Amino acid sequence: MIRNRITAAGTLLLAGTTLAACAATGTESATETTTAAQSPAPTVSETLLDAVPDESSPAFRYTVKGGESPFSGVIDPAGKALTADITQKVPDTPITLSMKFLVIEEKVWTKIAFKGATADMGLPKLPKKWMSLDSAKTADSFVTDMKYSEAEVDPGSVAALVSSADALTETTPGHYAGTTDLTKSSEAEIVSEDTLTALGEKAKAVPLEVVVDGEGRISTATVKIPAAGKTKASTYKVTYDQYGSAGSLKVPADAVKASADVYDLLKG
Repeated sequence: MIRNRITAAGTLLLAGTTLAACAATGTESATETTTAAQSPAPTVSETLLDAVPDESSPAFRYTVKGGESPFSGVIDPAGKALTADITQKVPDTPITLSMKFLVIEEKVWTKIAFKGATADMGLPKLPKKWMSLDSAKTADSFVTDMKYSEAEVDPGSVAALVSSADALTETTPGHYAGTTDLTKSSEAEIVSEDTLTALGEKAKAVPLEVVVDGEGRISTATVKIPAAGKTKASTYKVTYDQYGSAGSLKVPADAVKASADVYDLLKG
């Protein structure tokens, strides 16, 4: 999934940027009515899984906060496209790394910026426009074979959290609560392996809250992670909104070709 690549991207670029800076500075009919009456009512889990975005969903905005690498963007299922944005402070430097990706089917563009960097830090000066990536030059990088797939319509892994949940109940209309087992949804990368180990049995019943909008679509999903070992308590929150108003994604008209510096950065 793109989120796994974004996590890797943040880790690699943060590490590379830290090294460079240190070197320089030291997402009815009647028949139908009768059938529905005879069918069992959907469970809370089924209701929530049905509320998760899929390929029929309109373009929407997503924001993932907490987890190993917070990121945000737009998912456009009809256009088989997405954007992914990540912004992180580089440890022990005045630099903030900003990295954006635009993926349309199998084509990829990126924007990378080092805010707060000074000329003596040795970091490349990159254009502010979208830079198109040549797949022939991305071998051995975290963007190798990056492309849009159906798995990208749920960037916050809400379906995994709900599928691993227990005792889900509707507390008020559109609001649901229960617990989720983080050991069964490790692909969501909500916590690191070390934190998962430190949580122990607590990881199997972490508080989960889910809210759906008036159209029965996921609005937010929140996981409240308790403190474990040296790790403080934290919150993982997924927000899906602007359904239908986020706007479709298009090929950038003024894109430029990525330079050798960009490919070097993407390889870490």
